[in-house]
Amino acid sequence: MSANASSNASRALDILLILGDAGREGMALGEIARRVSVPKPAVHRSLASLLVKGFAETTDRHGYYRLGPSISMLALKQPRLEPLLLRYRPGMSDFARRTGYTVYLMVQAGVDAVCAEMISRSSHPQTWMGIGGRVPMGVAAGSVALLSMLPEVECRRLIDDNAQRYISHPSVQHVDSLVVLEQVNQARQRGYSVNLGFYLPGEGGIALPVRSRSPHEMDVAISFNVALEVMTENWIADAVAELKDCLLRGESSPGEPV
Repeated sequence: MSANASSNASRALDILLILGDAGREGMALGEIARRVSVPKPAVHRSLASLLVKGFAETTDRHGYYRLGPSISMLALKQPRLEPLLLRYRPGMSDFARRTGYTVYLMVQAGVDAVCAEMISRSSHPQTWMGIGGRVPMGVAAGSVALLSMLPEVECRRLIDDNAQRYISHPSVQHVDSLVVLEQVNQARQRGYSVNLGFYLPGEGGIALPVRSRSPHEMDVAISFNVALEVMTENWIADAVAELKDCLLRGESSPGEPV
């Protein structure tokens, strides 16, 4: 593959990731170009290719684009993910019902962690993350839990690859590679990860790492956000125990509605 072809492919992938945050209203060509730091004519050419294959589509507003239907069709063909969603949805739903917290199922996607499922009993829009949302591996409790399950060499490589992204990612406390590595080490000791308010004012997070059961599955992390004021050591331990209990009972009753 030529360097130019590689560059074009990389640009198209960057555009898809940006459109993933655009929502139903879409995003203007100029804003997409600004985010990928590429001139508008080049971005327009990439979008034209994505439109032909159904990976992007235009909106009712002239010059606005959003993800196309091919994305969801491909996602349905992910053989390792759907069994995990079916396994953990009942327990996630039960925990959300009992506590009122929004529960996320996170998986690794390259150097990022992606939200594969979200269960919420709240009518308020989620400001942190929805299905398909992504953060660098090492940002927030869910992705730290994923890192904690990786071999040390791979974990360190991902932290190094994301080093600059930690610094630029929005946060309310300073986060760098050393902070992330310490969080990973603590997660390995505890058996779960804890985010004590690094990214949202007054709000932390807890995530339970769940290892794959076979080479055909993937590791997942099941997380939720919570007010910092309640996050004492005893409360955290009790909340993790309740989450584990909900997941275990959910697996034993997979036919229950969620």
